Amino acid sequence: MSRIVPNLWFDTQAEEAAQHYIAALGDGKITQVMHYGPNTPRPEGTVMTVTFELFGQTFTGINGGPEFTFNEAMSLEVICQDQEELDRVWAALVTGGEPGPCGWLKDKYGVSWQVVPSRLYDLLEGDDKAGAQRAMQVMLATDREPFDIAELEAAYAGA
Repeated sequence: MSRIVPNLWFDTQAEEAAQHYIAALGDGKITQVMHYGPNTPRPEGTVMTVTFELFGQTFTGINGGPEFTFNEAMSLEVICQDQEELDRVWAALVTGGEPGPCGWLKDKYGVSWQVVPSRLYDLLEGDDKAGAQRAMQVMLATDREPFDIAELEAAYAGA
């Protein structure tokens, strides 16, 4: 069966980034590291690509140089089960990076992430349309910090 493997273009930090993501998310491993050989665009012996897994999803990081950089047009979403996990993942990914609105952040490598509670989708898709709208307003007002699940639930309940 075919599969999709996201490729992330780094200047020189692909292996460092993979190790950081594995530590930040707590589930993953590096499965392969390839090095540049002679007569290649980068110095011989330096890391060319690193293949790694996060929660079973394969990614490839390539050290391709400074020609391309990340932007918000593509992000990786981490759906967290509870407030403790959400706060831990947010803190690990935002360190050295930049927080943004609505659960978004840019990590120290420039990769955009959305760190959201699974409960958010339950609330936004709930049967109480007015409650879903109130939860949406809290989501939209969350700026430069992780979501507060209790605040989302209170808004949905009308509290």
